[in-house]
Formats: sequence, structure tokens, C-alpha cells
Amino acid sequence: MSASAKKSRAAVEQRNLIVPQMRDYDELGMRQEWVPHLMYFQPRNAALKSVSTDEFGFRNTTGSKSGAPTALLVGGSSVFGIGATNDAATIPSLLNATTKYNWHNFGGRAFNSTQEAILVHLANIKKINGPIIIMSGINNLIRSLMPGSFSSMYGAFFQQGLYEHQMKNSGMGSRELSRMLLAQICAKFGLTKKTLTTAQSNSPKTESYASMLKVFERDCEYLQMLAKRNNTTATFVMQPFIPWLNKSLTPQEINLFALLDQEAESFARVLRELEQCKDEYRHDIERICERVGMRFFDLNSASELKRPSWLFVDRAHFTDEGNDTVTELLVRELSL
Repeated sequence: MSASAKKSRAAVEQRNLIVPQMRDYDELGMRQEWVPHLMYFQPRNAALKSVSTDEFGFRNTTGSKSGAPTALLVGGSSVFGIGATNDAATIPSLLNATTKYNWHNFGGRAFNSTQEAILVHLANIKKINGPIIIMSGINNLIRSLMPGSFSSMYGAFFQQGLYEHQMKNSGMGSRELSRMLLAQICAKFGLTKKTLTTAQSNSPKTESYASMLKVFERDCEYLQMLAKRNNTTATFVMQPFIPWLNKSLTPQEINLFALLDQEAESFARVLRELEQCKDEYRHDIERICERVGMRFFDLNSASELKRPSWLFVDRAHFTDEGNDTVTELLVRELSL
């Protein structure tokens, strides 16, 4: 094993001592399955200590109420609940406990806005008589800054290079496929030196950024039309992200972020680029929401998420207390 691989493994082991539930999420990531149209999704019928999924790969929620209106929480891995110590500690389950609705967890790990919209479409829920909330935003921006093609029609997705490679090399074994998959998942938040360490520019004014905004607007239009058809509302919530929060970090958060950065020598530069994009990106997303008639709320402006409490297991995913805080903010700010 190389010195860098040993260093990476040691960092993960130290992280797991602080947040042991992340072992389950790492295992779940290794078991992601091919799914038509979505490209990939969580494994079906997973049953780990911290996380379980149903027959289609959706995360199980707790606290459903008989006859309650159906509501959707849509998004990526923060909605799915990476970092929660159990299914009851995810935001959809907490919303079940604190609102009159039954919330479905429409979270997909490393999903972009198109995959989020397709997931809702494929589920084909016949009656949505509660609100639709999309808590997302980071993945689209990060993917637009990464190398690789970004189509104004198809957009781009995480692990795209893996699938392009697999299409060209159909004889690749499952072990090699799993290795590439893990490497790209870890690269998203700095566990390796790949992918994010070669962002294209410190300015969002790139061709891929403009294409990403067009794709995002199309996806918002679809979800807004779905809300109107069901005589309900759709709200886009900009998810919290440490580089955008100016949070007072706890010792646990400082330690965890340092471990994540050990193998990403240029990750600090990428974080600066994402921070520099913040105001312009927020403005662009808010304008798109206005054009399609969708309500917009930015959780990064919430003072509750800036306080010196241990709310994050990494820069985008929450502890149980973080999920509690976000849930309280959604209930209060969106009048749920």
C-alpha cells in the first residue's frame, strides 16, 4: 500500500472514531446499484445499524401517520440523511414527528437537480396533497466546476467519467468498477486528490456554469408544474454548506474537516472558489425560482446554523443535532 493510501485510510479510521455511523454510509456507498434513467441509486433493502432502505432504495422514514397528507422532501445526500445515527434522526422522519404531513424521503446520494426531478417522476405518486420541498444546490455547482463535459440539454452528473469509461470498456470487472465508484464519491468532499482538486475556474462565469443554470431552471419548472397539478406548493431551499455559513466551528468539526483535507492538497483552494461563487450563485438560483414561481429560502442565512454547536459531520452533512436544527428552521420559516 502506498504512503498516500495509508494516510487516507488512517484519516478515515480517525474520522470513524468521532462519527462511527459513517462506516455504514461508506458501506452503503460501495453498494450503490445501477438504476435506469437515474444512473445509480442506493441499494435496495439495506439494513445497517445507522441506515436502512426499502425495496426501491429509498431511505426508510419513521413516524408516518394514517391518513395524513403526503409531502415530499427532495434533494441529495443531506436529504437522504448521511450523518444521521438512525433513520428516525433524518429530516423527513423529524418532519413526520413535528408536522401534520407524511414526508417521503426523496434523497439520492450525489444527485444533481435532474436526477432529483427524475426520481420524483419515476416514483409517480398519485396524490401529493402536502408541500414539495427541494433542499439542494451544492451538487449542481460543484459538478459544474469539475472537469468533464456539461451538456446544456443533459447536464452532467457525478461519476460520469466512470460510466463513460465503462461504456467504452464493457469488460471491466466489478472490483475495478467499485474502486472507481468509491474514489469518485470520496473525491466529492476531499478524501482523495482526484476530481475536486482540479476545478476549472475561481469564477462561476464558465460555459458549464451557464449550462448548469439552464438545466436547473428546467428541473425547477417540472417540479413547480407538478406542485400546481396537485394544488400544492413547491419551495427551493438552498442547503447549508460550511464554506457559505461563516459558522463558529466546534472542536469536533475542526478535527473532522482537517481529516477530510489531509489527502486533498488543493482542497483549500477549491473551498475558496466555492465561497467566492456563493453570492452570485445564490442570486442566480433565487432569480430562477422567481421566474418559475417557486418560493426560495436560503438556510445559509440562518443564525441557528452558525452557532458553536456540533451540527456537521463534514462540510455538507449533519449530525443528529444538525438535522434537528434544520427541521426546526423548515417548520418555522416555511410554516409547516
